[in-house]
Amino acid sequence: MMHARLSTITCVLVAAFCQFQFAVAQTNGATVLTLDEALLLARSKNRDLKQFGLDVGKQREALAAAKTHLYPRFDTSVLAAQLLAPLDFTIRKGQFGTFPGTGPIPGANTDLHTPARPIAIASATATQPLTQLIRIHLSIADQRLKVDAAQLSFDQREQRLTDDVRQSYYQVLQSQIQYESQQSMVKYLEELLQLTDRRVDQQAALKADRLSVKAELAKATYQLTMIEDTLADSKEALNHLLGRSVQTEFAVEPVPATFPEQEDLSAARAMALEHRPEMKLDRVRQAALSTKSEKSHYIPDIAIQASYFSPANINFLPQNIGAVGALLTWQPWDWGEKRHKVRQAALAEKQAGLSVEDTREQILIDVDSNFRRLREARSHLAVTEAIRDAEVERMRNQKEAYSQRSILRSDLLKQQSSLAEAESQYHQAVLAYWSARADFQRTLGEE
Repeated sequence: MMHARLSTITCVLVAAFCQFQFAVAQTNGATVLTLDEALLLARSKNRDLKQFGLDVGKQREALAAAKTHLYPRFDTSVLAAQLLAPLDFTIRKGQFGTFPGTGPIPGANTDLHTPARPIAIASATATQPLTQLIRIHLSIADQRLKVDAAQLSFDQREQRLTDDVRQSYYQVLQSQIQYESQQSMVKYLEELLQLTDRRVDQQAALKADRLSVKAELAKATYQLTMIEDTLADSKEALNHLLGRSVQTEFAVEPVPATFPEQEDLSAARAMALEHRPEMKLDRVRQAALSTKSEKSHYIPDIAIQASYFSPANINFLPQNIGAVGALLTWQPWDWGEKRHKVRQAALAEKQAGLSVEDTREQILIDVDSNFRRLREARSHLAVTEAIRDAEVERMRNQKEAYSQRSILRSDLLKQQSSLAEAESQYHQAVLAYWSARADFQRTLGEE
């Protein structure tokens, strides 16, 4: 009867290592969070990603502001002041000329007096740029590229967030599997301690055997506490990425039992160069626009301007003055400033071309490195699976031998420990594979 019970306990232990269960999560009332649900939640709730989205909106508003420079500019001003001293002017006799029919104009000295009193001067100006339109259009084109750059930064952050969520999800899954397995280990050792106590009472086992099992149970309980703390830390980190309360309880589902086919390296390189946000950013065109903008400063600024001027409460000045004309602004001599700025922009353009080539090579290096890691993870998974199958078979043989009392309890415990280690390494290899695959997907620019 005792041998049958021990066999049952051992089978429960092996099953706990081989298959992930949700009993604990359901008992605690935690909902099961799938990886797809976590990714959707992160893209809609992650606070850091929202900040990148706001940056895109800011650049679009800046583009709309740049377009307003194409239209006439209206400026108005009103000056209200108090004269500190009177304004006195004298128009001398005949200052405007002397004519045969009228005589001198004016016929006598005329005094114009404005006392020290409040006055107001109002002006309005409308200016339509002409030659500046060249520079304005270049500025608008540059701002469009900044909008595209902000959107690409958003996409890049979204891809990085996707990888972070996947990695954090697999970390929670690993801790959760370890927690479930360690719980089964503790339960197994508790049952084994009870069995050993009965054998000690029957003088079929030594007291040292009971103390050994008791020590193993204490060690397993301590490890269970450590794994539980690690699981709590991993869940809080994942909740933070998902943009929700870190205290939200949840459980994760196991990774798929089937694995995708081996990827083709050449196709992966082409996909990465096509989808990576770094390659979509047109740095060369942005630098070329900057060079053209600097060259446009050689052109004089010419604009059509209409102005209106009205001094109020000043006796000798006309009350309404209007004018329409052309406004030219130009700096003919700047000690070579424009020339140096053009050369600086040209050097930046060459630098952008080199940066594009370097980015391309870095992407290829990243793809190749993660491809090798994924291939190694797949090979290591096959190794740990073979070792696990071997340890399961040895455990079955040892169980039969122990039931026939042909081996000692210590031999069974040692084999049980070997099986636990093999199962742990297998699960870690599975998660390492999916983690490496997540990194590989990130290098391809996949979401």
